[in-house]
Amino acid sequence: MLNFIKSEYYRMIHTTGIRVFFGILSVLTILLISGISIVETQYHTTSFSYSILVSSPMFFTLMGMLTASVLYEDSKRNGIIKNSIANGIPRGKVFFSQCIVSITTATVIMTIVLTLWIFMTELFLDKTGPVHMTDLLMEIPAIYLIAVSSIVLTIVLCLCFQNGAFIFFTWLFVFFIFPTILLKFGIAVSAHFKTDFIYNIAMWMPSNFFQINTANVNMSSCITAWDTTGGMLRCIIAGISGIIIFMAIGFRHIRKADL
Repeated sequence: MLNFIKSEYYRMIHTTGIRVFFGILSVLTILLISGISIVETQYHTTSFSYSILVSSPMFFTLMGMLTASVLYEDSKRNGIIKNSIANGIPRGKVFFSQCIVSITTATVIMTIVLTLWIFMTELFLDKTGPVHMTDLLMEIPAIYLIAVSSIVLTIVLCLCFQNGAFIFFTWLFVFFIFPTILLKFGIAVSAHFKTDFIYNIAMWMPSNFFQINTANVNMSSCITAWDTTGGMLRCIIAGISGIIIFMAIGFRHIRKADL
């Protein structure tokens, strides 16, 4: 399996798509922070710059999905998985290796981009406001495992579908649309039947508890879902649960699927 992982890293390094993706993120970061620094307004602050990311933790799940898609969206269509299995690599190891390569690649890319974001923010913007670098740094452990679960789900979807649109909209449904529907249904059930069971389940879904608990990240305050020990644990548990569920689905699918 290690040789297969090494070959996947080699393929990843020489893939034009991943370099373009990294370049786009870096350029957009430079342009955004430069734009904020040039215009002398109330937003010319480190607080505003950091609040863009701190108020949008689910952005990292999107970036994880895009990284995995760039790497493996065409793996089924181009026969990459089938060829690997034909060369004697067990199906489960192929899936697991793709997850490892995607996770490490996304981690490296986001580490570099975030470092660039922080460097430019601290260098060019006024150090005022309620949102600080520490708030962004605390966001990383809170969202990391959830972003990893997003990557694993994307790899599973790449095994299931050959169409990039199907992959994206299925991912969107799992991470955003279904949680929203369940939350609204849970609120309705709670109001009519006086039970919070469904609502409590919905509030374990990242898009729901982040939406509610990061609503107070703005120019005057910074209250996040991971400010408390309980909130941080909820983020970590939700991420681990997602990884386990999507891993189980992936292993089951690749063992039985006609690839």
